[in-house]
Amino acid sequence: FFNNRSSLFCDCGTSHCCIMSSSHAMNDHQITQRRRPRALFVSAALLFFTAGAATLHDALPLFATSTIESSDITHDVKSMIPSPPSSNAHHHLRRALSNALPDGGCEITESHPTRGKIAPVWQASFPGCGSRMTWNFVQALTGIKTNSDRKDNGFRYTHVVASKTHWPAITDTDFEALDPKYFSRAMLILRNPVHAIPSYFNALYEQENHLATHTIRAPEEDWIKYRDSEFVRRLGLYEEMTIYWMEKYPDRSSLLLVPYEALTDTDIGPTVAAQIADFLRQGKGVSVIEPETVPCIWEKLVNKGESGSQRTGGPSQRPYTQQNLIDAVAMFHRLMGRYHYDQSLVSILQNYINAVSNIEPQAIYVVGHDQWGVGEFAEAVTAQELPALEFPAEELPAQEIQEVSAEEFPAEELLAQEIQEVPAEEFPAQEIPEVAAEEITA
Repeated sequence: FFNNRSSLFCDCGTSHCCIMSSSHAMNDHQITQRRRPRALFVSAALLFFTAGAATLHDALPLFATSTIESSDITHDVKSMIPSPPSSNAHHHLRRALSNALPDGGCEITESHPTRGKIAPVWQASFPGCGSRMTWNFVQALTGIKTNSDRKDNGFRYTHVVASKTHWPAITDTDFEALDPKYFSRAMLILRNPVHAIPSYFNALYEQENHLATHTIRAPEEDWIKYRDSEFVRRLGLYEEMTIYWMEKYPDRSSLLLVPYEALTDTDIGPTVAAQIADFLRQGKGVSVIEPETVPCIWEKLVNKGESGSQRTGGPSQRPYTQQNLIDAVAMFHRLMGRYHYDQSLVSILQNYINAVSNIEPQAIYVVGHDQWGVGEFAEAVTAQELPALEFPAEELPAQEIQEVSAEEFPAEELLAQEIQEVPAEEFPAQEIPEVAAEEITA
């Protein structure tokens, strides 16, 4: 018995199945017998409907196959269920998935695939840029399911609002087959790589240690090993991915840049959320929640972190060497030079440069001998301080300085200067024979 709507009786020992409706008076002549495959599809459609599909008509396209069309299933059951709601009623039902409450709050419930075909967008991001949070936020704004760039995700691409991808940073997916067939627009989620790369490393650490995702930060010593071996390569992938998406959509009306830092900012986050809602609303067949409710959805899923990372333990700020920071700034400048005409991207990258400039490079330890020569000492210094520590000129004996000078400046180049510096009263000019200069030169 399903929801006071229909009853299903199946005899698994035969090749027939009977479907009956309790909401319509039926006699024996109205009981339709079908072959098992078709009947089972009808059964599945009804189960999907009662389990949460907005209408049975939402569920039917999901069960069509090459041999059993959805129209056949519809013919079997359309006389047994209420008519589908009007477009206005369907719109109201979709809005009920995330809607405003009388007290000023909002309610977020489960999203669903669409009934008809829509035009999805790519939700592209470098690993570690908050893709899970953005994914849930997009679903809440539209009430429509999202998926990823792997074909085994379970939903058809024409029935989802967005599809997550890390291409080309991660390439073992079905992106190249899917892209030309379904997608013509994209959102690119950007995050400062000095924060995105550690976030991705935390995810790798959780996976390798069989931990729940978004729960634990890796120990600092593990991060340092990963940083020293992988940071330069990951930085290169970040640059490659940014270039790929900027070149793919030169028409900026088809590409929305979303800085993670702005989306999660308490002051401007709701404004960025509204930009995402407006961009999604432009998609064919996509309806988005009312604008006045967007800030409440943002508050729940983004600002309060209900859909984001809940990691604990380990340092939240990862250490970098001076060279790491120099490499990051150089990469930002290359992108700014390449896309100098795109004020949105230039502004994002300039903010990243400012943030990196405020990071104190990691201290490193230099081992040397103390001034009494009785033992070793270790002093923590930054990379900027190293040159001064290695060559403290004031501590070099006078003799060593003279020896260095003699090697760097041949005697004949020093002659004139040395003679000028000799006090006249010590060596009166008339006492200096002409041969003295030859001997000195020799």
